[in-house]
Amino acid sequence: MMKRLFFAEFYKTRKICYIVPSVSAVVLILFTCLEWYLYFRQGDSGIYAGLNIIYMFLSFSMLLTISLLCSMVSETEHQSQGLKFLFASPVNRMAFYFTKAVWVILLMLWYSILVLGGFCLVWSLYTNKILPFSFLVKQIFGCLAASFPVLSIQLFLSISIPNQTLPLGLGVTGAISSLFLPRITQYDVLYILPWSYPSMSSPFIGGYTTWIAIAMGSGLILFVAGAMGFCSLEIK
Repeated sequence: MMKRLFFAEFYKTRKICYIVPSVSAVVLILFTCLEWYLYFRQGDSGIYAGLNIIYMFLSFSMLLTISLLCSMVSETEHQSQGLKFLFASPVNRMAFYFTKAVWVILLMLWYSILVLGGFCLVWSLYTNKILPFSFLVKQIFGCLAASFPVLSIQLFLSISIPNQTLPLGLGVTGAISSLFLPRITQYDVLYILPWSYPSMSSPFIGGYTTWIAIAMGSGLILFVAGAMGFCSLEIK
């Protein structure tokens, strides 16, 4: 059943869902290059300051892309009344929900690969200095792993609420807040919010692997809770 649901999701997904991760990755790379060229290239860090810029804006770009993708893959069902047919059929709701999550994760993996490849390409074209490749991989994919709790929240809201204004509004607000929450040091309690995890998962932060582990654990709990909530959902 999972295989059939996965291929069905592939055919149902609108083409824009494949375009959004690519555009988001390109925009992040271009913005990083522009920000570095205008404000950081004369600093002591030189080309390596680009890693700091990615750290500052990667969480925003990633969480915003996740919110858009969750909304898009869910809106397909709402517009076609697909959930009514699903709930009236013997299709396993848990498997259906899991397929949606896996599809968003795969699209975000594509986004992360594009960011990594794009930054490596720009680096090789601009300088012959050694690229800290392992550091960059940890930064990008650590942020992706730490985004799992937000993905779980956004997917449940998007698939449960026909009007996507609320899920998208929360997604945009959360993406913006990820720029500030980890930097408000006088309120450490804010670190427990899922929107703080992506920024806290960077190798620039001491003990970042702990935050990745916390994010993965809480993300799994939120995903299971969301799947159970979806299974008990009633569509009128």
